[in-house]
Amino acid sequence: MESLLPQLVSFPPHPPPPLPLSDAAYDKGIKNLRKVLNDTPANTLTAGVPNGGDLLDILDPSINTLPYLYVLLAHINDGRQKSSVLGGPLWLKAVDFVERFDEVQVRYVGTEFRRLTVWIRDVALAGNRPAAAVRPIRSAILRLDPSSSCFTSTHLVFVRQCLQASTFRAAKPILDKDTYEFPSSFKTQLSSQLPCSHHDTSSGFITDQTKLSAGINYREVLQYFIYGAMVYMALKEWHRAILFLEIVLTAPAKSNSSRIQVEAYKKWVLANLLARGEVPGSLPRTTSPQVAKQVRTLGKPYGTLGEIFKDSLSKELDDYNLSLVFQVLDAYRRFTIVKLASTYAALPLPEVTQRTSPDPNNHAETAQYVAMMINNGQLRATLDQRSQDPQSWVLRFEPSSSTGPQAQSEQEQYEELVGQASKTAKLADHVRETDRKLSLSKDYINWLKRSKKDSKAQANDEEDPLLPGRHPFDDEDIMGNG
Repeated sequence: MESLLPQLVSFPPHPPPPLPLSDAAYDKGIKNLRKVLNDTPANTLTAGVPNGGDLLDILDPSINTLPYLYVLLAHINDGRQKSSVLGGPLWLKAVDFVERFDEVQVRYVGTEFRRLTVWIRDVALAGNRPAAAVRPIRSAILRLDPSSSCFTSTHLVFVRQCLQASTFRAAKPILDKDTYEFPSSFKTQLSSQLPCSHHDTSSGFITDQTKLSAGINYREVLQYFIYGAMVYMALKEWHRAILFLEIVLTAPAKSNSSRIQVEAYKKWVLANLLARGEVPGSLPRTTSPQVAKQVRTLGKPYGTLGEIFKDSLSKELDDYNLSLVFQVLDAYRRFTIVKLASTYAALPLPEVTQRTSPDPNNHAETAQYVAMMINNGQLRATLDQRSQDPQSWVLRFEPSSSTGPQAQSEQEQYEELVGQASKTAKLADHVRETDRKLSLSKDYINWLKRSKKDSKAQANDEEDPLLPGRHPFDDEDIMGNG
């Protein structure tokens, strides 16, 4: 241990040298350290230090990320310790590690990093407290990749954990960040970039080579987005839920639709009814025709519900979605009131009650329901309360979003435009980066070579005057001199 400890803390140099290490020097140094750790038996890492104590008490996870992680995993795998105890010493050190690790160093130990996040999940589940793992796993994702723009297997672990723990709002810092890329599975000229180098996007270092993500299959991608949609539906963020469900529905399919896509269609119908009061006439245009046909057939009761809004059909619907169906029935009343604005500028409250309330004589309940819609921003209107008697009240609809109590101020409109412009610029950056990576891929270069050969051959064919059927002087100006 006396000879090992200096090796463990030798890299990266601390304090940092005046002249930063080059990428090549950093890469070489950290790989040497990783080799030392891989060659060191686990019982040596857990043996402690000569003067007593443990290596975990000496190493700093923010500086000595690699040795700290290896020692921590060695303790976790030590059968003599009750390591899988929620709130125990190893749990606290693991949680501290994911909050403080060096995000560059960890790019070189992707497998070990994932093992720790999975262990955190398993300990929380074993302790019947799945919520305890939500924040640590979220910290691990965002510290590694603050943009969370490259999908990893840890994303799926995280969102599933949030669903199990019913910590829906805690999932938003990850789900609200759009996914632009997946770990690259092909080698390009960009592979000459080192993991420690600066990368324009996180997919530059989250690759099959760094193993910061386990292998991802088609089903797992669909699971992530349908789980994400379920989180948004629990939060009643219907438009974001619809986006996630449409990602599932438009996913490429070789032949038959998957069960996940069928379930996504059912939820898509319900989410549209809750968000818009109606179901679009067709699925997104990029949905495979065969998938569209199959999900409509297998989810027929839901399509019918979207057409006629009858609660009698709830007997034919899956138990998993019954709570959403009941919300749809309430949404029917809400959108009926909203649609009155397209016909009337104002309407006596008793008339609104007659048209929309289950009890046509309970005007006070209608007034309370309408007031709730106005306060929640679901209805642009005001209640003209002429007396204490609700029968004399009048519901006045506002003509546009620029008027009424829910009108946006100029500052709010400006901030909304700035936010949209920022999202568009970010999307454009990712598109450019994807194009650049594609242009350097081996498949694209081979395709480009073939295209140039085909174009050159076609050009030669067009320029050759001795081709069959073409006279050498066909292009000569017959109206020339002479």
